[in-house]
Amino acid sequence: MSGVHMSIWQALVLGVIQGITEFFPVSSSGHLVIFQNLFGIKEPQLAFDIFLHLGTSAAVMIFFRKDILRLFTDDRKTLFFIVAASVPTFIIGFFFKDSIESLFGAGKMVGYMLLVTGLWLGLAARMGRIGRSSKKDVGIADSVMIGISQGIAVIPGISRSGATIATGMMLGVDKEKACRFSFLLSLPAVLGAAVLKARGIASGVVSQEAAQYLAGAAVAMLVGMAAIKILLELVKSDRFYLFSVYCIVAGFFAIITL
Repeated sequence: MSGVHMSIWQALVLGVIQGITEFFPVSSSGHLVIFQNLFGIKEPQLAFDIFLHLGTSAAVMIFFRKDILRLFTDDRKTLFFIVAASVPTFIIGFFFKDSIESLFGAGKMVGYMLLVTGLWLGLAARMGRIGRSSKKDVGIADSVMIGISQGIAVIPGISRSGATIATGMMLGVDKEKACRFSFLLSLPAVLGAAVLKARGIASGVVSQEAAQYLAGAAVAMLVGMAAIKILLELVKSDRFYLFSVYCIVAGFFAIITL
């Protein structure tokens, strides 16, 4: 890592931020950019960010372990839809990887994208209340649209969970089913990104910062499990709109201060 090195406490704080914001629809990548800027870490910390995402992927695997096992037994239709949704995500990530990575240090751009996320979530919350009785399952067309949304969410400031859950709700999918699909869909996306960046991770992790990387990932996993439970409760109680308000406030904060 060039520039300012992270201390252990900064890595722990970033792990907490990742654990909360990966599942709360407020953009984990956007918040990492904001806090790294506030900490004076100006260089994009892509290897560290991947470690944090691996930590939250572990949280999904533990929390949804029964659902994941069912994908390979009696719920193979959902597995097929996850694969179908992952295709557009992979295409967008593969062909626009370099352009997207250049945005990870752009604080003001993150602010504008948080505003986009806030408006997106607000519209989805409104449509979700209108279609409150919807119990629709995810279909093949829905999965492709959700996968495209996940691909767009590689832009820092666009929430991955927010984009996928909101798109599902806007398509009329039951909100709790949209959340479950979003969490399961995150696994191939994050693990695929880790594989693509494996070379960069190997060169980016230096011995004196190994503790920071591992500590951040562990905290992200533990906090992430709590965040999943809280989000599911908020979605059930029709308080999804609160994230829209938060993203808009955070977006203006980033635009003004960074």
